Amino acid sequence: MRHKLVPARHQAGSLTVICGSMFSGKTEELIRLVRRSMHARKTVQVFKSALDTRCDTTVIRTHDGTSFNAIAVSDTATLAAMITADTQVIGIEEVQFLDEPIVDLCTNLADSGVNVIVAGLDQDFRGLPFTFMPRLMALADNVMKLHAICKVCGEEASRTQRLVNGRPASWNEPTILIGADESYEARCRKCHSIRDLPAQNRPIANRKTNAKSGEKPPKRAAIAEAPPLEDNVAGNESSGIQLEMF
Repeated sequence: MRHKLVPARHQAGSLTVICGSMFSGKTEELIRLVRRSMHARKTVQVFKSALDTRCDTTVIRTHDGTSFNAIAVSDTATLAAMITADTQVIGIEEVQFLDEPIVDLCTNLADSGVNVIVAGLDQDFRGLPFTFMPRLMALADNVMKLHAICKVCGEEASRTQRLVNGRPASWNEPTILIGADESYEARCRKCHSIRDLPAQNRPIANRKTNAKSGEKPPKRAAIAEAPPLEDNVAGNESSGIQLEMF
């Protein structure tokens, strides 16, 4: 699907993806790159997903309080319609919450001479790829993988730990549950924990035959996939989980 684009620019465009777990500094880096473009006297527009309701709908904000003006949009079509003809740099916060056509829009904009900078989670709370993010990263000119500090052991963290009532979340919970530090923590691979993990996703050491019981490990299988995103968003009555904020 190709979206209507503004006239082609003379400069070369690019697509930069800033990704990582929560608390890894993605928003801070997005703001830094946008401000750098403004210092270079580039015309900039910044957008964010309307699902990100951590703060005022007209700003993006880091966890330490740094903010920058932004336009909240609900989907790719809305974002595309708001791009002005003279825009040279576009920033998008929480890109993973938008719909999949955002991938084509970002690449088309870059092809037309716009510098596109997006920030988003590359993995969901299960540690699986977040919807279309792998495709967006593959098509990018630059990918910046940022890391946080594990809240448990202090090592480098690449995963987002969801906690519900202080306990690790279940595999079957909705993919999108927007919350703050009382609902999420940065964790390393070792300290990241999920309840009700499917057998094929458990560490190999935990799949060995139990000699005492005679139980055999499951046959080799592909890693289980997360449920479809559209059927797996907190706030649906069927989920039983209240929508919270990052």
